[in-house]
Amino acid sequence: MRIGLLAITLCGLVVLSGCILASGPSFELSENIALDATSEDNRFHDDNMHTRGETGPILEDEKDEASQMESDKFTEAVLKWRQPQTIQQVVVKAEEGQLEFFAIQYMNEAEEWITVKEVKDNLRTVYRYTLKDPIVTTRFRLKVPRRWDSRRITGSKRSTRGETGAPSADEYKKIQEIELYYALPPDPAAAMAAE
Repeated sequence: MRIGLLAITLCGLVVLSGCILASGPSFELSENIALDATSEDNRFHDDNMHTRGETGPILEDEKDEASQMESDKFTEAVLKWRQPQTIQQVVVKAEEGQLEFFAIQYMNEAEEWITVKEVKDNLRTVYRYTLKDPIVTTRFRLKVPRRWDSRRITGSKRSTRGETGAPSADEYKKIQEIELYYALPPDPAAAMAAE
C-alpha cells in the first residue's frame, strides 16, 4: 500500500514539475519576417500553405573539397535579407516524410554556416523550434540531406539513395512554408499590471 502511494506521489510530482517547466517565460512574437526575405524559390515563404517550394542544390566552391562533399550530400532552402534580422522562433511546414532530417542554420559575420539545431526523425507536418537566445543574421537556411533511410509509420525502411553528382528530382524536398519570428519587447503596461 505504501509503495503504491509513494509511486502515485512521485508521478504527481513529475507531472507537476513538467507543467511548471513547460510554462516557462512566455513572449509575444513578431509578424513572420520570412515574408520579407528573398530566395531562389519564394513558394516556401509566401504565406500560402497550398504552394510548395523545393530545396535547391548547394553551390559548391571548385577549390574547396569540403564544399564539394556538402553539395553531393545535401540540398538547401536559403532565405536572405539586405538588413540583419533577429530570429527567435522557426516554424517549418511540410508534408510528412519530406523533412524527416534537416539542420536549422544561420550565417554568421565570418560568412560561416552555424547549426542551431539538427532535427532527426521528424514525422510532424509542422515543426516548431524556439531558440533560447535570439540570433541576428542576413541569411538563414534549412540544410536537408539528399538521401536517408526512413523509419516511417510502419517501421519499414525507405531509401532515397541516389548517385553522387546533381540531385535527382526526388532528392529535392518539398516545403510548404518556412516562418521566422522574433520576440517582441514586453509591454510595460502589462508588466506593471502583472505585479
